Amino acid sequence: MITVPGRFPARFFIAFTLLVLTAPPARAGTFPYWGLSFGSPDRIAARLGLSFGDHVPGAETEGLALGTGTVAEVAVGQGSGTLGIGKSFIVLVPEEKSLRVIGDLKAMAVRTWDEPRSASPHSTYLGLEGGLSVAVVRFTIGVSKRLEDRVEGDEWLYHWGLGIQVRIGKAKPKE
Repeated sequence: MITVPGRFPARFFIAFTLLVLTAPPARAGTFPYWGLSFGSPDRIAARLGLSFGDHVPGAETEGLALGTGTVAEVAVGQGSGTLGIGKSFIVLVPEEKSLRVIGDLKAMAVRTWDEPRSASPHSTYLGLEGGLSVAVVRFTIGVSKRLEDRVEGDEWLYHWGLGIQVRIGKAKPKE
């Protein structure tokens, strides 16, 4: 099979640009969050992120508030560091302050350290990651392609994570 160098990053950024440009105009509230997770390639990682947008006018039906926004996240772990940006899809139950369902799809850049889980050491990967958070429990799954040509390790990284995600601060009261 013949491969063209630089072809995967171009496809990746075209797909990501289309994802960002085709987002619907509705937004969910802005909030920073932190989290802890365990998975590959990070092993144990600390996460800090920001989901931002505005309240969704008229979307509160049957006690639910729906919306979408942009999400940016950085993670530093024992095995790697990651940076991601993408779209979040949020379902809030206003009466239950702790019940929140957040799904997201992010473009990810991953840089591995000495001993990553299921990845080549000292490598850079680009890929996509999807996540689902219910209340404070978070699960992620994704796939990334290594940018460097290396003899050891797989070219593709299939990553996953399980952890907690906690909102920082409190929502502003309605006036």
